[in-house]
Amino acid sequence: MYISFVHKPRIMDNRNFGKIIMVFTILAVIASFLHLASSPNAVLAQVPSSGIGNNQPNINAENLFNTKTMVLGNNVKNLVILIPNEGHHGPNEDDEARFLEQQFVPKTAVINSGTTVAWFNGDVGHERTVDVANANGGSILFSTGEIADMQVSKTITFNSTGTYNYEAEGDPGVTMRGAITVGNIQSPVTNSANGEIDTVGVLMVPTQDKDAYIQEVANGGLTVDSTFDFNDLRGGQQGTGDVQTLIVWTSTGKDLNSVISPLSEISSTLPYS
Repeated sequence: MYISFVHKPRIMDNRNFGKIIMVFTILAVIASFLHLASSPNAVLAQVPSSGIGNNQPNINAENLFNTKTMVLGNNVKNLVILIPNEGHHGPNEDDEARFLEQQFVPKTAVINSGTTVAWFNGDVGHERTVDVANANGGSILFSTGEIADMQVSKTITFNSTGTYNYEAEGDPGVTMRGAITVGNIQSPVTNSANGEIDTVGVLMVPTQDKDAYIQEVANGGLTVDSTFDFNDLRGGQQGTGDVQTLIVWTSTGKDLNSVISPLSEISSTLPYS
């Protein structure tokens, strides 16, 4: 006797088939994303970080105060970093002595290769020496030597891209720190009047007298780009009040000595001590 078995193929329910296709599609998308994220050449969407990540030039005084950062354009050839008065103090003293949190203004600078940097010492009655080193560590690449108050340092021109850390010794146990990132910025920056510039710097003055100091900056042949008033950390001192102003100034077509001369004169009249 022969018994015949006839196999009838099972037909998959359309609903189950659709679910399986959906699962495989989701898995394929996840796998594709993971591969992209792990690729060394992947370019993922990023949220701009005030001009650092996308290197968009920004020298605005309010942005400088809030981000502690200044991003220069490819037309800027000189940057003068301010060592602010009382910047040599630390954050944990019993009596707050600082005017603002930045020990250098800007604390972080993003510049184009070929830019020359100097430090202006606005810390009244104190000398400072700034040492520059590669962010990866190693020996000091450049030292300003001692900078007297109201004077500018020797200059350094950054020709190689990368990040450089710099520091100066403040009060005992206090190290003042800043950083410079050198890149290839593609766009220029103009001042608030849309004029061409090649030099940028910062000055801090008491807000109560800022109009007079702004006029002095203009009389010195410099252009005021922007200003920002802020409540200082120390809560005021005699002669300065408790509100200070950051002045971002610019110039064009001048050598650095011509630019610094009026800044030294103005700074020597400030009521800081």
